[in-house]
Amino acid sequence: MLPEDLVFSQSSLQDYEDCPRRFELRYLRHCRWPGPNSKDALLWEQVTERGFAFHRLLSQLHSGISLDILERVAAADSDLLRWWQAYAHQPPTDVPGEVRLCEATLLARIDSHQVEARFDLLAGSPQSRWLILDWKTNAHRSDQAWLARRLQTRVYPWVLVSAGVQLNGGVPIRPEQVEMCYWFAEFPAQPERLPYSTEQYEADGKMLSAMIAEIAQRVDQTDSAQGASAAAFPRTENLAQCRFCVYRSLCWDSIQAGKLAEAKDTESEELTSVELDMDALTPIPF
Repeated sequence: MLPEDLVFSQSSLQDYEDCPRRFELRYLRHCRWPGPNSKDALLWEQVTERGFAFHRLLSQLHSGISLDILERVAAADSDLLRWWQAYAHQPPTDVPGEVRLCEATLLARIDSHQVEARFDLLAGSPQSRWLILDWKTNAHRSDQAWLARRLQTRVYPWVLVSAGVQLNGGVPIRPEQVEMCYWFAEFPAQPERLPYSTEQYEADGKMLSAMIAEIAQRVDQTDSAQGASAAAFPRTENLAQCRFCVYRSLCWDSIQAGKLAEAKDTESEELTSVELDMDALTPIPF
């Protein structure tokens, strides 16, 4: 059986889609990471921490802290300051203003399981429209087709429609009222906006139900085999992903860590070793 405390997220489901073995190691066995994401371990850590800091700055900005104060904080790091100034001069446009929730978490139920979404910024005009904003600090801009396939793009709107009634004046949110916007710090003039629909909502619900049922079935197979999980949770066949996986040494002796410059997306779930936990970060002084 699935652990009772397991709450599915876009990160865990993306891990499962990319590599069932990684999902098992991370979310079922809770294995410590035996290796760095890439050869450039220190640089990788710096890039990750800078991304965390940028998310924290925007969270504080949308919580009402002065832009000037936060810019002085950002000035401590040249890349962080550049991202900050890009946001200040080219922020996302057409953002609803009646409700703005930073780092808001919603939980929705599907079958007997919970799926959560944690939004960088959720902006809405109740009973009218809702915009899910997500900040990306990748060196490369992901294209629309790639983003549309990601579990984040499918989970976040689905959870909002399924569980957002309390945010919408007690009225269920219709899928057509929802849009997702990715804003890229390195490409501030090229945000990606993805409208939602009833057809997509229904497809996403079926996909999530089937994926979670499949995971539960694999867990049952592992239990019946007394812990033999290699067959139930196989490794990915896309070995290129393994170069940026912290568990690669548990699966392969011959695959070397990739270089940071070769990574397509330093924020994607196959590359990051932790989910962004804003509560665990040290507050930025000002």
